[in-house]
Amino acid sequence: MLNPALPKGGEIKTVMIEKINQLKEAFCNAKSDKERDVIDIQMKELINQDSEKFSEAMVASAKETAEKATQLVMKQKMKEVIPAISMVYIAKTYFNKTDSWLYQRINGNIVNGKPASFSTKELDTMKFALSDLSNKLGSLSVAI
Repeated sequence: MLNPALPKGGEIKTVMIEKINQLKEAFCNAKSDKERDVIDIQMKELINQDSEKFSEAMVASAKETAEKATQLVMKQKMKEVIPAISMVYIAKTYFNKTDSWLYQRINGNIVNGKPASFSTKELDTMKFALSDLSNKLGSLSVAI
């Protein structure tokens, strides 16, 4: 039987994701084993309420975490390169966008209420752009 605090129908997954994310954050911020044990009990209660929705929500939460990690890794890797190459050139030449658009995605800025990020296709374009620039620089260094 579902906890009355959870709505019925399609909203359950969304609410479940929010509750999981709250518990995940609380777990990361817990200062003692006792706090972590309480969170573990709350997580088990969510499983018992609706194990299928819990599983779906955990997968969605894991995907969200992976996307955030990918974004942070990209930002960290780009940190050293950004001052050396023209983001304006990359944005216009490879994406047909502005440099602001590109920086929003690299930095994960909030746009229209959510963090901007690269789509899979855009990530592939970025990889191609960096590879293409690398090849052009390599050819230039050989020609000099």
